Amino acid sequence: MEQSPHDSASGDPPPTAVPAQLPLVTYSVIAICTLIFLLFFGAQGGNQQTLSDVLAPANFQIWHGAVWGLVTSAFVHVAFWHLLFNMMWAHDFGRVLEPEMGGARYLSFIVTTAAVASGWQLLVSGQTGIGYSGVVYAMFGYLLARRASHPAYAAILTPRTTQWMLGWLVLCFVLTLAKVWSVANAAHVGGLAAGYVAGLLLERRERRGLLIVGSAILLAGAVLSCCYVPWSDDWPARAWLHEFDVQRRGAHRGDAKSQAAYGSMLMSWPESRAEGLVFLRRAAEAGNADGMNGLAWWLAVAREDKLRNGSEAVRWAEKAYRAAPNPTVADTLAAAYAEADRWGEAVALQQRCSEAADSDTQKPMLERLELYKKHEKWRE
Repeated sequence: MEQSPHDSASGDPPPTAVPAQLPLVTYSVIAICTLIFLLFFGAQGGNQQTLSDVLAPANFQIWHGAVWGLVTSAFVHVAFWHLLFNMMWAHDFGRVLEPEMGGARYLSFIVTTAAVASGWQLLVSGQTGIGYSGVVYAMFGYLLARRASHPAYAAILTPRTTQWMLGWLVLCFVLTLAKVWSVANAAHVGGLAAGYVAGLLLERRERRGLLIVGSAILLAGAVLSCCYVPWSDDWPARAWLHEFDVQRRGAHRGDAKSQAAYGSMLMSWPESRAEGLVFLRRAAEAGNADGMNGLAWWLAVAREDKLRNGSEAVRWAEKAYRAAPNPTVADTLAAAYAEADRWGEAVALQQRCSEAADSDTQKPMLERLELYKKHEKWRE
């Protein structure tokens, strides 16, 4: 998570240092972040997952087109203290920056620096983050670059506030390296760099070419994070993760085919097998042949005693076999017969299906046949 502290004792700037114009964008940001927090707080299960998919998509979702997540994830907070600290900084910095920039330009600054901060977090770590602190650090960087020529900036960016921001930045690195707390440090640094370079571009005439190159690198990194991150552990599996996500969404919508596929995927992990059986059962009860076959298989062969049920496995496997009498389903029915101690039927059916199977599936079928002959059951 992207996190930022707030120095409540940093000192109030003189009244004349803060422009009188009402910072509507700043207040709108605070309202939007608060509303999103309340929506997450009140949502349950699938609704919360839907909010996350839309507003804070995962890395593989961004790699498959959900690029808006680089911006919208900045407005997502799931802990109250996280929201509170970020919004306090957003208010203190925003009420100075927005009147000087103007509402439209300030909003563009927020959107751009949010994308850069989130993009560099994804580029460096291969993972996404949430929270407004990347933008907060961008505002800090902009104030830092221009405070010499703007009394209002110097008034809000006191030495103590500067020490807070830089000290927190370093502390977050230390906590992350020590594995005490996982912080989106690349988002903090990316936001700080983006804001600082933007400020220098307006503040200085010299070295503008170098600053433009720096801006281009920051933007290019954000773009690259959406399309090529081979150093991430999830990058090679992005197609499978995307398919898993597609089937998950379909399963929660009630599509029987997706429920069968999603349930089978969940069975790959022992800790999610109980949930996987729920979705396989829904698919089976809806008449989906793959759901019936998958449910019967795991009711027959699961290592967990509490998940197996021989008589129910036989019932669903026989239904699946009547719907699709192929070697794969016959293999399931034979495993169900074995779980129900109907060894003669298990051996006879396994013999037939192994003879009819192709070369890719024949070997494990023959291994199961030898077990059944010895009255031993198959486990996965």
